Amino acid sequence: MIVGEITIIGAVVAVAYVSVVGSVLWWMLHIPQAGGLEQQVQRVKRESERFTRILVPIQGDRVSDRLVALASQMAKFRGATMDVIYVIEVPLQLPLTASMEQQEKFAADAFARARKIADRYDVKISTRIERARQSGPAIVRYAVQSNADVVLMGDVPFENKRGTQFARSVEYVFENAPSEVILARPSREGRV
Repeated sequence: MIVGEITIIGAVVAVAYVSVVGSVLWWMLHIPQAGGLEQQVQRVKRESERFTRILVPIQGDRVSDRLVALASQMAKFRGATMDVIYVIEVPLQLPLTASMEQQEKFAADAFARARKIADRYDVKISTRIERARQSGPAIVRYAVQSNADVVLMGDVPFENKRGTQFARSVEYVFENAPSEVILARPSREGRV
C-alpha cells in the first residue's frame, strides 16, 4: 500500500517538475516581439514591399566597397534599386558652392569603384554628390527625397566625449532616418 502511494505522489511531483521546467524552457526560447503594434505593422509593410530602394552613403574606402557589395547582393536578391551618395562636407568658412575639386575627384573615383562592384552583381546604381555642412542631415534629406526603404551605412568605432562609439553622422541618421538603418561595422583589424 505504501508503494502505491509513493508512486502516485512521485508521479504528481514528476508532472509538476516537468511542467515547471518545460514552461521555463518555453519562456527562454520564445523571443518577445520588439516594439508596439504600430511598429510591427510598419515593419511588415516595409518587408512586404521588399526594400525597393536601398541607399548607400560611401566615403571611398574599403568599408564603402564592402557596403556596396552587400547592398548589391541585397538589391539583386530583392529586385531593388540602389542609390549611392557621396557627401562632400563643406567647411563653414566657405560657401556651399565653393570649388572642392579634390573632393569631387575623390567622389568620382569612389563612384567608379562602386559601379565596378555593382556590375559584378548585374545591379545598376544611381550616384549623387551632395554638398553639405554635415553628412548626417544630408543623408537623411536624400533618404526622404528618394523614399529609401533602407539605409546601409558603415561605421568605424571611436570614442567621443559622450562615450558613444558611433560617428556623429551615423548617430544622426539612426535618430532621424525615415527608414530602416543597417550598420556594418568592420573589426578593428579590418580598418582602412
